[in-house]
Amino acid sequence: MIESFLFFFTGIIGMVTIALMITSYKSNPFCNAFLLLIIIIISFRFLVHGSYSLGLQDVLLPDKGPHSLFYLIIAPSFYLYHQNLLFQSKTFNLKDFKHLVFIVFLFIINTNPYLSGSFIFYFGKWTNFILITLFISFYLILIFKLLSKNIWFKKDVLVHSTHFRLVKNWTLYLFIINVLAAITLLASIYTEVRSQSTISGKSMAVLLLVFWLFIYFKILFSPEILYGLPILNKKILKFNLQDEENKQTIESTNSNWILHLNHDKNNDQDLKLQEKIMHHIVSYSKEVDKLCKEEYIFRNPKASPTYIADKLGVPTSHIVYLFKYHSKISFPEYRMNCRIKDSIHLMENGYLKTNTMESLAYKTGFSSYNPFFNSFKKVTSLSPQDYLKIKKQSD
Repeated sequence: MIESFLFFFTGIIGMVTIALMITSYKSNPFCNAFLLLIIIIISFRFLVHGSYSLGLQDVLLPDKGPHSLFYLIIAPSFYLYHQNLLFQSKTFNLKDFKHLVFIVFLFIINTNPYLSGSFIFYFGKWTNFILITLFISFYLILIFKLLSKNIWFKKDVLVHSTHFRLVKNWTLYLFIINVLAAITLLASIYTEVRSQSTISGKSMAVLLLVFWLFIYFKILFSPEILYGLPILNKKILKFNLQDEENKQTIESTNSNWILHLNHDKNNDQDLKLQEKIMHHIVSYSKEVDKLCKEEYIFRNPKASPTYIADKLGVPTSHIVYLFKYHSKISFPEYRMNCRIKDSIHLMENGYLKTNTMESLAYKTGFSSYNPFFNSFKKVTSLSPQDYLKIKKQSD
């Protein structure tokens, strides 16, 4: 009885979460179609199970057996949620359907009498446990690699570090819950297979309910996740968007350089270069920063390592070496960051009073507005328009 109530209660909490998140879907960078899909699927499953067990309805039956395999869609959906969260996309892509192939395969081999009796099930019901374990582990590894590369261990955040930390903390929290839920689910399936029961993944349902409640309440009690930019902006403005502090953050590119000697070289040519320029790394880094900040070298759309080398009067190989071994970010990323800093400087000094956003994009070296918009959002986690709104509110 208590377990049934928990199912029903968790389903209701999930539906409330969905309703609130939809109200600010467009302005909420933490919410995309995949997160909504995940919460809808899980909440619906809990509601059906709870309402049926409590006798509130008898039309929809709790799932079990092969059909419950389709709930494995949660694993790739979490991966796609994080991917779209990082790269600021809210829509489905037809290529995303490739993640359903393995789930459909599992369903077919479990429902087709010929296949269910073939060599595929050499290990009997343990085959399902092995395949599901591999499937879930695969997506957990993908999520870990995606987040560790783009969020958790990323240090080259030049502006709006508060927003970056919110995303970092949220993804870390969500990943830990995912791992714990995956372990619980696999333990549940293991128990069902060992006892020769029908696979449903519910033998440890109470633990899974607790994990989902942690996710729901985290969303409900975190305005920046639940509502997105409107509340998030107020939070940023209150703590971190004072003029002086903002300028210090934007001007922090010099922390990009690694000035100590790096002995990890890939080839003999790099070792020879090291001997030639090891005493010039500090001066090179300062000169490159000067070209970025004072001479606005990256307003030239064709700015490249060769172009910088020509400006400094040094071989191109020296600049390539500098970014390869003494920069925390690649040359394209450094160029993009400089251009965005330049655009922010122009915006704060009234450039847009007499010019358009598209003109600003060309002015700062971008080929068109779209790459400028995407780069601005990647560096600041905000669109140019949202950045201006925040700035006006803080003035």
